[in-house]
Amino acid sequence: MRYVLSPKQMRELDLRTIEELGVSSPILMEVAGARCADFIKQNCAEALAKGVLVLCGRGNNGGDGYVIARHLYEACPALAILSFGSGKMSPETAHNRELCQKLGIPIQELSGIPDPEAKLICWSKPPGIIIDAIFGIGFHGLLPAFTQKLLERFDEYPALKIAIDIPSGIDAHTGTGFSLKMDYTLAIEELKYGHLLENGRSYCGKVITIPIGIPESYKDYINCYHMTKYILPERHKEAHKGDCGRVIIIGGSIGYLGSVRLASTAALKSGAGLIYLYTRKEIYPYYTNMMDEIMAFPIPEAAAGNTPDLEQVETFIKKADALTIGCGMGVDAYALALLKLVLTSSEVPTVVDADALNLISAHPELEQHLAKGNFLLTPHKGEFCRLAKIDMKELEQDTLKALKDYQSKVNCPILLKSHTSIYMDEYQTIFLTSGNDALATGGSGDMLSGIISSFAAQGLELDEAATSASLLMGQTAERLSQKQQSFSLTPSDIIAHLGDKDA
Repeated sequence: MRYVLSPKQMRELDLRTIEELGVSSPILMEVAGARCADFIKQNCAEALAKGVLVLCGRGNNGGDGYVIARHLYEACPALAILSFGSGKMSPETAHNRELCQKLGIPIQELSGIPDPEAKLICWSKPPGIIIDAIFGIGFHGLLPAFTQKLLERFDEYPALKIAIDIPSGIDAHTGTGFSLKMDYTLAIEELKYGHLLENGRSYCGKVITIPIGIPESYKDYINCYHMTKYILPERHKEAHKGDCGRVIIIGGSIGYLGSVRLASTAALKSGAGLIYLYTRKEIYPYYTNMMDEIMAFPIPEAAAGNTPDLEQVETFIKKADALTIGCGMGVDAYALALLKLVLTSSEVPTVVDADALNLISAHPELEQHLAKGNFLLTPHKGEFCRLAKIDMKELEQDTLKALKDYQSKVNCPILLKSHTSIYMDEYQTIFLTSGNDALATGGSGDMLSGIISSFAAQGLELDEAATSASLLMGQTAERLSQKQQSFSLTPSDIIAHLGDKDA
């Protein structure tokens, strides 16, 4: 796993390196710029030969840009710098700009030009590379209209676009904002939140971390990570079905018959030894002809009928090694009674999904049962907003804050499902970026719930089960999309290929 930092944490690491190791700020800037230039020379030689335009701001991100310009100039004399903004430069930036001037690198100052588009530096042909070093991780808010107009023009250039640390205009804490769409972002030392959240993920292109010599021991307190490799439960050749976990899936209602079927099939295909599907009596016949390996049962009902027999339900719950509840379950009194029983009785890893989340939203008194340590909430963004009583705009303006506020309130692990999924508990935050639009289909969440409960039943800790299930599902979708159009893939297709080895 790779660390993911807030802008504040990155500044703290810089400062500690300066104060404790005695590595000066100019040296850190020199190392950052030189290593970025080395990456460009080694990986972008063809584009480099066509010329480079470096966009430099007044702060330290601009200073990195001036260092990069110096180191690329010998390899690419067709290089020029556009200097953005007005006001005082940081000392390091001013020094590196002066060095560029001494080398004879053309620098055009854009501040105060009434019609910047008319006076842009003239090229006989567009440059091969545009390097964005305007704002960096200190930026928040809106781009100046002047800058946005230029970036919109540069977006039309056929050049390779490279951001230094983060695309200018993207908030490094929240990922919100507007920028050029980059081919590469060269993240200094470590990933930042904004590389993975909201618009940041779309604008960054391929993110490459550029180490600058900050000791790894300084990062020991960081508890936020980007995870890209899943963990599979251990299996032994002599194992039998009882060793591989008993999973119970509870859900289903009229109109939503396929949800628990998908969850159960996913649990089976991801290795659980025994799968039990429990659903309402009136729809139970639908499941009698499904996969032979999955055992389907009607939920026991009280003698009066149409209400679950809570004593019998509690009995079968206690046989599970892991549970999933909520997939297509409905939100009526019957479903509410089932959920209350699971929340009060379950002692094993339990995935709370879909309608179970909607019931908690409507009955917040249920939140008091979530802090036992064995529950995992798996909302998508809309479900999370209902749980946290916030609107979508508030969530997207600062996803991590909203998630942390609610996670702290209920003291329960959460896997927020999105194009960047986020697992959070009281100890850690993990970003997960596998998957594509093949998962933008009803049933994907049911599939994920089944895999999580399967992995948990086989012995993975709940955080490992949640993160590994998300990665396995997402990477399977990515792999299948190389052979088949993503729009035509279904959750059933992905489930069928969960165990493929041709990655």
